[in-house]
Amino acid sequence: MADYLEPLSATGMSGDRPVSPLSTRSPLSPKPASNFSNNPLSPNALHRMGYHRMDSEEHHGVVDAEDYAVSNTYPIGTNALGITSASSGLFVRSPIARVAVGSKASSKNTSPKTPRFYRSLGNPSPPLATIMHSSWDEPPSATLFPSKGAPNFLDPKHEVQHNTRQTANAAYSIPMSDFSPPLDQKTAYTGADFSKESSEEEFDDEAFRSKFGEAPHYCSSKTDIYAHRSSWLSIIIFILSIYSTAGSGIWLVAAVIQPSWGHQISSRQGLDPSSARLIAALIAKTIEISFVTVFVTCIGQILTRRAFLRKSRGMTLAEMTVRNWVLQPGSLITHFENLQYAGVTFLGALALTATVAATFYTTASEAMVAPKLKLGGWVHHELSGNVRTLYGNVHYALDVCPSLLGRNLDVSATESCGAVQFSGQSYRNLMSFMANWTLYNQTGTSTDLTDRPSGTMLLYDNTTMYSTWIETQYSDVAEQFERTGHVINNVTMAMPHPGIYAAATDPVNKILQPDDLEGVGRYAIQAGVVSPAINVLCVNLDADELAPLVYTTWPDSNNSATGVGDQLIGQPGWDGQVPPPLKENGQKEYLNETDVDDIFRWGERFGRRPPVFQLYPSNYNLLTNSSVSDSDAIYMLGKSPNITEYTLCEMRSWVSPNCSTRFDISGTAGASMRAHCEDPDDANSYLQSFSTPQNWSGPSIDWKWTADMWKLSMDLNGGSYNNNASNARIITQLALQEPRLPRELPSIAEALAVFASSTIVIGSIDTPFVHYWGEETPTVEGLTQSFNASLIMQQYTSGYVEDWHVIFYVVLVLVFGINLFCMSYFLLRSGLVTDFTEPQNLFALAINSPPSAQVQGSCGGGPQNRDLVVPWRVAYAPSANHYFFEEANERPWRGRYAQEAVSTARDLGAKNDSSYNRLSKDKMWL
Repeated sequence: MADYLEPLSATGMSGDRPVSPLSTRSPLSPKPASNFSNNPLSPNALHRMGYHRMDSEEHHGVVDAEDYAVSNTYPIGTNALGITSASSGLFVRSPIARVAVGSKASSKNTSPKTPRFYRSLGNPSPPLATIMHSSWDEPPSATLFPSKGAPNFLDPKHEVQHNTRQTANAAYSIPMSDFSPPLDQKTAYTGADFSKESSEEEFDDEAFRSKFGEAPHYCSSKTDIYAHRSSWLSIIIFILSIYSTAGSGIWLVAAVIQPSWGHQISSRQGLDPSSARLIAALIAKTIEISFVTVFVTCIGQILTRRAFLRKSRGMTLAEMTVRNWVLQPGSLITHFENLQYAGVTFLGALALTATVAATFYTTASEAMVAPKLKLGGWVHHELSGNVRTLYGNVHYALDVCPSLLGRNLDVSATESCGAVQFSGQSYRNLMSFMANWTLYNQTGTSTDLTDRPSGTMLLYDNTTMYSTWIETQYSDVAEQFERTGHVINNVTMAMPHPGIYAAATDPVNKILQPDDLEGVGRYAIQAGVVSPAINVLCVNLDADELAPLVYTTWPDSNNSATGVGDQLIGQPGWDGQVPPPLKENGQKEYLNETDVDDIFRWGERFGRRPPVFQLYPSNYNLLTNSSVSDSDAIYMLGKSPNITEYTLCEMRSWVSPNCSTRFDISGTAGASMRAHCEDPDDANSYLQSFSTPQNWSGPSIDWKWTADMWKLSMDLNGGSYNNNASNARIITQLALQEPRLPRELPSIAEALAVFASSTIVIGSIDTPFVHYWGEETPTVEGLTQSFNASLIMQQYTSGYVEDWHVIFYVVLVLVFGINLFCMSYFLLRSGLVTDFTEPQNLFALAINSPPSAQVQGSCGGGPQNRDLVVPWRVAYAPSANHYFFEEANERPWRGRYAQEAVSTARDLGAKNDSSYNRLSKDKMWL
């Protein structure tokens, strides 16, 4: 098609704008040959600074009258960027006016708005007549030429300033000065470099030129930008919002109240602990994912809706990137420059907060909500246990002894079993006691009984029982000596109630055992029950003071020599000469009076009968008497080689109401029990169970027979034939030599109390937790007793373990609060709009939007600095049913760039085509 030009004035374009002089030939004159030498321009055209005549292609086919065609080849001086129609050759083509590179704007206020690069969407191509007869001074509304406000061509050393934007219905022109590189001061750039091809390198200049002049009239939106509340996307987002809000709320409540899961999470029933932790982590992760999805959607809706508003401040690239903070927290580091622009806005601060909250949410869930073994606080519980017999019932103890043979094979099987049990436990207790005291041999310990070591015992071979000294006000040896003139060694030791072990492990009390907690759990019980106690009262007596109680000193006694010095012993049957408990008149016989009747509470005054021994024991030997009628005690008489006196000891037992039993069990440290006594601040003491004084029970008569079995099991009466037993040898040497407790050794009363502690433990198994026996028979079946107790238990609990973990409350609160904000927004806003901050939507809208000088120079390395704060809005061309981006303002609304208008001068950077050439030819392996 031939190319023709309109006649122009001798000076160029209208007004005072200098242009290249053009030929005045007729518009219908044939086009000269398309080469530079035949260019019918002024001879000075070659010397014009920065521009030249560029003809349209001669054979350029156009398939649509609405299309703009651009030459695919661009040799120097021959082809020009043209606009054509698909009609026949009768139509003429006019070249696009060129703007001088480096020209300066006119002093008049005629600078154009920010240049756009294609016509208003939906406006058809202008009629040919319009093109042919339009003047430069008054262009038509749909002209293809620059607007009337185009910049003048003045000084090529200055830049052309374009700082206003063009509306959707304005004509978009192609200022070719924006496509040309900077001018050298001596030589005008002719555009030859843009189309220069190399055999080694291929670039995209042709596509660049053709597409920038093409309006996307083909892009009529397929769907509406609004999705109704009943659409599947709106429903899914709202469901996710409800789930995230409800889940984060439940998680926050769980972290606050810290519920304990008990048997619901345990190894033997309920949910397995490992599975519970996995489920908690899974739920936390789904809350986090839904939270991120909902928040990103909410941010996108807020920004997009703002961009639709014509009078709003639009949205900036920096605000668009805040969604990346939540999706990719690392982008805060890699693109930290966005933080200084978007972080100071409300949405930016909210997104930054959501980023921190989402990043640490699963960590906060693990620290604050995930079930973990945790020891709770002390809580009151009423526990119960089985009771089968009264305290000190030796027959029951023998019946439950695990005898190997049984009565069907050996009628004495239970007695033999009991003897082994008593002796084994007693020797073990004594050895442990001796071991503890051996540690004090060098350094010594206190003379105050409360601070001295007490005994221990093993219950069921897996629970260590620790005793404690009680009623220590009667244990001051020096005070007793001053008051009575005798060396009195009086101690009372209490043991924890063994029935607490059975009650604690009874499923009826629903206490989680270590095996329920993967073998590592623990708990503790402070039970308000009685504690079995043993009292040992030892007094040093010389032979004369002891004579009323030794048979060999009685008149008419039947004695014989033992062969050990001058020792005498009563003949067999000697006990038949001891007066019976009742006289012929039916009154009680209390035997002879002694100097220590008031100490031991003997005689008619106390209604108690003293013991009688067969002889005086020799050194290192013990004599035992457990046959005193109607007595609640057994007696032992020993002789220490270290003193001239003999030592007479009385042993009794009862249940003390002044104690509570502490039971601790751990899957890693084992189990232990301890008697906690005589503490006025102990709210769990058995005494606290009663508001009024009680008639406390006295020493147990039944226990005496248990002690008799204990005595027989270790032959503690061996002194009657001078067996010099090891146990007696150790014990007799502990008799006090002076009226005080030694620091380096235990006293004889302390050792006997520990030695006999097995009797009070075995005698209290399956016995009442109270101080009385209310049944008619000594043994019952199926009796359950309740008792007050405080329980602290380790169980799987939702809550923090370390105090500093409370910082994660902030994360849980933030996630819940932001979820509420997002859900409220979705409820107030009906339906959803297309989120133009999503990459696929943003790309589709941006690629079909006119280019803008507001982000000039960002096509390679991306936007930066001022580019990030340029406000954008989403515009709409109803004639083409097309949406596109346009500037919401000529400059940023606020900040350091608010007073800085965009410069449209061609300030191009260095040409770096080597990187593109290398990357475009690289071989991909993924």
